[in-house]
Amino acid sequence: MQEEQFMQEDRFWLLVSLKLAGEATSEELAELETLLQQRPEMGMRMEVLNGLWMGEPEDQGRRNDALNRHLQRLSNHLSTPTLKYETAVAMEDAPVLLPLEAPRRRIHRLLWPMVGIAAAVALIFFISRRPENIKNEHAVERIAENTISTKPGSKSKIQLPDGSQVWLNADSRITYNESFRGPFREVQITGEAYFDIAKDKDHPFIIHANSIDVRVLGTSLNIRSYTNEKNTEAVLIRGSIEVTIRSSPDKKIILQPNEKLVVQNGRAVVVKGMPSVQKYEDAPVMTLGKAHIQPKDTVAMDILWVKNKLAFDHETLEEVARKIERWYAVKVNIPDERLKHVEYSGVFEDESLRQVMEALRWTGNFRYSINKREVTITP
Repeated sequence: MQEEQFMQEDRFWLLVSLKLAGEATSEELAELETLLQQRPEMGMRMEVLNGLWMGEPEDQGRRNDALNRHLQRLSNHLSTPTLKYETAVAMEDAPVLLPLEAPRRRIHRLLWPMVGIAAAVALIFFISRRPENIKNEHAVERIAENTISTKPGSKSKIQLPDGSQVWLNADSRITYNESFRGPFREVQITGEAYFDIAKDKDHPFIIHANSIDVRVLGTSLNIRSYTNEKNTEAVLIRGSIEVTIRSSPDKKIILQPNEKLVVQNGRAVVVKGMPSVQKYEDAPVMTLGKAHIQPKDTVAMDILWVKNKLAFDHETLEEVARKIERWYAVKVNIPDERLKHVEYSGVFEDESLRQVMEALRWTGNFRYSINKREVTITP
């Protein structure tokens, strides 16, 4: 399975190179589109390459330096000589020479100064995956890839290789490349995590969640993306982020501080009474609004869990039950369907399971029983 994935990526980067060079046939463009649909997370990488290609001339020096740093790091894991990208300063019509043999098909127009950076990046990804290098790369990735997970009832704080800090909520998992090699800093998140991301304009930070991809340069945000919940949420605390919806990759949403994006997994429906709602055919519903700020300490309700506070903000008892399950590592049963839809709000700090259930019971007028690690709520 992993070998097939590498072969698919080989083909992807060759097709990207051909497209940037203007040499891709209609069949190759269609194949690229199919691959993007199969691997939506690759679309973000392609966008960054396009950004490098279309950038302003005055930014060339900084981009070239960043690219050469990436080439040097990549060379450490290849048997080929050190790679380097050179710009043509006074030779506008002269080709840029790379000390590499182009694989399979020569891409002449890619090697001209106008598209040199984008070509170099695309070729690097492809050449680094040539058959003679795949075995070595497999060994490197097995060592480099980290997966950190938390069990229900526990939380964790970690520091990524670039200095970014991540708080992982209960029953969550984050996967990332330990060395953060390449032009991107990418992580995959399942569950809930709060990010305080180190700034690095040359290496965009990309978060892949259940149904969204989030691109940032340096910011603080909260991502909630549990597989057993219908919503995927992004709350921006500081900075700015660009969110791509997987099923509508051409739609970009820019969040500002204290804004919250909710993506409802499944077919599109119209949500009424929201500040901003966009509807896409056969696409998720996106609800954009202000994050609820708690007046006492001006902290968004969505990230109170980082401060070890269990918070509910107009959430149904069914949603509250899921939070309680993860927070206290228990199972909550609600046999009565009517009870599931009653909404609750509240903040609990250092409270036991029984104390939380008692507070909810007085508010919601229900009964409950606790049997070992199982809670049952009845009318």
